[in-house]
Amino acid sequence: MTDVGWQTRGPWRIQIVPGRDRPGFAETLGRLPFLVEKEADSLARPGRHRVDRLLLPCGDATLDAVVKSYGAQAAWRDRVALRNGSKAERAFRTAIALRDAGVGTPAPIAVVERWEGPRLRDSRLVSVYVPRLTSFRDELERIYSDAPRCAPLMDLLHTVADAIRALHDAGYLHYDLGNQNIGLQRDPDPPAAPWQVFFLDLNRARHTPDPSPAQRGADLARIDLPSDFRRVFHAMYHHGYSPPPEFAAAEQRARAAFARHTALRPLRHPLREARIRHAQADTPPPLRGREIWIWDDRSAQAIPAYTARDRHRLLPAANVTAALRGFARKGISIHRHERRLRAHSFQSPVPFDGAIGLTLEAEPATWSRQLAFLDQLQGTQKLPLLLRLYHHQNPDAWHWTLDQALNLHQRGHSVALALVQDRRALREPKGWRQMVTLAFDRAHTFADFFEIGHAINRCKWGVWDFRNYARLLDPVRSCLIEHPDARITGPAAIDFEPHALAALLELLPPDISFHALSHHLYVDRRGAPENRQARYDTVAKCALLRAFARAHRFTSDKPIITEVNWPLLGTGPWSPVTSPYETLDPRQNDPSVDEDTYAAFMTRYLLLTLASGHISRVYWWRLAARGFGLVDDTDPAAWRPRPAFHALQSLLATLNGATFSKKLTAPENAYALEFTRPDASALTVRWTRDSAPVFS
Repeated sequence: MTDVGWQTRGPWRIQIVPGRDRPGFAETLGRLPFLVEKEADSLARPGRHRVDRLLLPCGDATLDAVVKSYGAQAAWRDRVALRNGSKAERAFRTAIALRDAGVGTPAPIAVVERWEGPRLRDSRLVSVYVPRLTSFRDELERIYSDAPRCAPLMDLLHTVADAIRALHDAGYLHYDLGNQNIGLQRDPDPPAAPWQVFFLDLNRARHTPDPSPAQRGADLARIDLPSDFRRVFHAMYHHGYSPPPEFAAAEQRARAAFARHTALRPLRHPLREARIRHAQADTPPPLRGREIWIWDDRSAQAIPAYTARDRHRLLPAANVTAALRGFARKGISIHRHERRLRAHSFQSPVPFDGAIGLTLEAEPATWSRQLAFLDQLQGTQKLPLLLRLYHHQNPDAWHWTLDQALNLHQRGHSVALALVQDRRALREPKGWRQMVTLAFDRAHTFADFFEIGHAINRCKWGVWDFRNYARLLDPVRSCLIEHPDARITGPAAIDFEPHALAALLELLPPDISFHALSHHLYVDRRGAPENRQARYDTVAKCALLRAFARAHRFTSDKPIITEVNWPLLGTGPWSPVTSPYETLDPRQNDPSVDEDTYAAFMTRYLLLTLASGHISRVYWWRLAARGFGLVDDTDPAAWRPRPAFHALQSLLATLNGATFSKKLTAPENAYALEFTRPDASALTVRWTRDSAPVFS
């Protein structure tokens, strides 16, 4: 580290970094308190310390500088400062060392101090002003509040994790590595320029050659991130691998200790904390807890910010009590209906025309290509289609989606619209009302139905408290008054969770009439559609969903499945069942399947759910997607139809005009369904749990 000596100017002692000293500059620094009071621009709210921007004469030039003025401290800290250096001096020397090691921090200029005997009366650190400097804290808040997208969030986390790793590898621990002490800067042109990281407030930093995993973990304990983002951040720090146990244990201990220290701060410093609270009274609180919501374009879904343990901690007990009330009121009726319906599975004729639907993604850049593949897939038929309106998008996107919905209707398609909420829909309901009203006003004359909400029982989609679903229905109420012929479905829960469905249906407003129950029915994302979850296979689950619809007197007792697919092997973060950042550790209990298995499972799922007689329609999610679609859109210039595309194409052509007539006797783990063609001839489809369906 560069050795810098002291200069004395009157009561002041001054250190100036080599290369910055100019004639008269030390005298200028001796007038620093006066200049700060008269000419500086504050960069932060006044508190115990001050941070100001100041133009300092330096020879023939002027330095654009930042001056951090440290507040008075206890006498015992002055004794420590006599031995180890003041906060300003320690920060100054550490900044020089870090820059020598190639680690980012604002360039130090000088440190200025005034001592009276053993008491430190004034200490200031002077650094070069970094234009457009923001912080990790502020950029996270901007993403959470204004641009909740996964890709920029992951880019930001990766940049900061790599910078901290470089800091530690250089042999330095920060000891106060909070989000606010990680400065960030990027060039405005191009807009996606990489971030540069500047470590701030270095007075506590210590030179620690080759810090241990435990020391590294403890130093990261003040990083403020939701628990699942923190897990990802730690993996990024470890170059893609999960951290070693000693790192994780030390980080958790230090995090818990810092949380206790923070909680007791108002007791240690009541006046100072009161002043801070008063100064921030008019500032909106940062988004925390349930309010954090992030969208991932790659997997086309919201991503969880918290680990499962923390998600459960944030869920309200009211969800459980609503489920208990729901089962208490309707449980006997549901059980009675379910028993009858299961016995009548595959007992009634089921026309297959119009029963298989597909979801398209209303994306302008790929829309014409989607329509071209749709035409290939359906042949002369017109598949029922589902489009989604996402609240996290803007009104221009809503209008564009509704334009395409109308065009598809004019081309002869039955078109349904799913209205997808985010957390902001509950935090700022005006925007949600705007989207709902727009959808009904523009599409009520042709929309087959409006699905209200999306995966309501998954908190990552913004609804933590099931009672909030009624708030999403508020604007629907007035829309139905104005457009009484419009049909709505819901509550659009996902997966097989009867307790969640019971709670949601118990909380439905009695003055809003649902046409049908819509549901996103996955096979627990694991294995074949014939697999059982507890005592329920897919057909039994469909019967139970129908029993719920009957017990709650939906207009149509046959539910609509509005989302289902299987995740595909090898698609990384584009898969709907992986993390937005995929670590290099071997995956455990991976539910993904290969493309041929996906095709077989899809065909068997459609045959079972629809021929059972319990489901009126299934919408496959979706036509094109890298991680789960019928078409692989990995290469923007050369989309590739997967085996599932050809399997569905064949299924649609084979069953065109056909009606399911009966289930045939088959050996154990084998299935046989008979269909009647329009010409009255019979068509049989057979499969086993280890094979794809074959028609004869």
